[in-house]
Amino acid sequence: MIDYNWLSKRTYRSVDTLRLWSENPRLNPEDSHIYVSDFVEDLISDAGERESFCNLIKSISENGFIPSDPIVVWKNTDNEKFYVAEGNRRVLALKLLRDPNKAPKSIRGLVRKYSTAIDKNHIKKVLVSIAPSFDDVEWYINQRNNASSLQKSWSRVQQQRWIASLYEKYKGDIDKILSITSMNKSDIEAYVRILKIKDFIKIDDVKRYLTQEEYDKANSHRFPITILERFFGYSIVKERWNLEYNGTEIVIHSELSSFYKAFAELIRRILSDGDDKIDTRIKAEDATLIIDSLPPVIKVLDDTAEQITNNIINHQPDIIKTTGVQEIGIVNDSPTNIRPLKNNPDRNRILLPIYEITTSDTRLLELFEELKRIPLSYKNCVSAAMRIFLDLAVRNYIQSEGIEDELCKKFKCSFNNVTLHQRLSYLKDNSLTGNSKKVAERLLNSENEFSLDVLNGYVHGSSTHYLSKQFLNRFWDSMFPLFEQTLEIKEI
Repeated sequence: MIDYNWLSKRTYRSVDTLRLWSENPRLNPEDSHIYVSDFVEDLISDAGERESFCNLIKSISENGFIPSDPIVVWKNTDNEKFYVAEGNRRVLALKLLRDPNKAPKSIRGLVRKYSTAIDKNHIKKVLVSIAPSFDDVEWYINQRNNASSLQKSWSRVQQQRWIASLYEKYKGDIDKILSITSMNKSDIEAYVRILKIKDFIKIDDVKRYLTQEEYDKANSHRFPITILERFFGYSIVKERWNLEYNGTEIVIHSELSSFYKAFAELIRRILSDGDDKIDTRIKAEDATLIIDSLPPVIKVLDDTAEQITNNIINHQPDIIKTTGVQEIGIVNDSPTNIRPLKNNPDRNRILLPIYEITTSDTRLLELFEELKRIPLSYKNCVSAAMRIFLDLAVRNYIQSEGIEDELCKKFKCSFNNVTLHQRLSYLKDNSLTGNSKKVAERLLNSENEFSLDVLNGYVHGSSTHYLSKQFLNRFWDSMFPLFEQTLEIKEI
């Protein structure tokens, strides 16, 4: 019998010392979660979640922290630290209000605003319920977040990731998972199986049919996995694509190259915004039409069927021959996976696909992605885009730091009338450090070959000087340290 008494007992723990749980199913498993800002960035990547989280910060600042629902933690015996199992949003909000410098740049100005309005001593400690063990944490998380809970439940993919983590932890012991989740066996197997199907995206023979943008979207935690559930749940799909489900495993009685090609096209159509888009309204009769429109999948003899056994946690898909025990790993050695050299002036695009940014500025994000794709043969477009990108990056940084009013006072005009030259000058003297400050100094020096005057000429001038591929690449590389400080740029 489960002991519930620990839930009614609460004790104070320091907000600053509480650790965040990087394996929380609400988080994107593809992202790195080391710093507080990493957790926040993941949380606010969705626009709706961003608004909700900012409202939470505002509410705590204005009304204080109301300890209604319990914050549940457990003690990690390896390091004797307490980790948050339930209540991560609230703990994150408290941590940021106590130290706004830990906030991502996109909301740092807002956090600072509300942080100054609250007595930080009032949120120094918070009441928590300490679970006796992680097993008790697992039970509580399931009770609070499963589909039958009266609380706000996890999304479908979050539930799937939770089941997947239990499946890996307990080495496929379905009975153990059943005892924790109170779900039926078929649902658990279906959860694990669809995650394995989604992870086919990571196989090189699938990736090569997708653009980098399509692959990134497909690999995102915001990918509409429910569409895959519907599609692969229809008997016509299993029949036409020659699929067999053995518990959590998928056996493909088809030529793998033909299956991967059709699967990649299916993913592309799910991501498409065109007339061929596949959405959540898909029905059984639609599945037949979709299959007919996709590349043909060729059936093979049963003794050559392939069983796919993805490691759904480590994302390392393997192929196992059903006629033997030899395990063949999928090696990522295709030319498309070779990472281009940084700072190569002869590269064909100024922005390498190995970088990503986190920002709420849609235009800035879109331009960042476009710069990854525009070849330098379109030198006028690229050069003008560089100038625009610098302007947007500087503006975004100033707004995230909440220093618009300071610039207005300095230059005695509205923020929109403060020039890029003036903004860079102010940041150089007051905010920028190290290499980013040196970049600003070069940009402000009209005699420097990588100056703001040259960038302005790309937009307002008629000269064709400084438009070679090599020069544009070097110019971009010279500005990159500035972008690293003003934006949240990471390597993928």
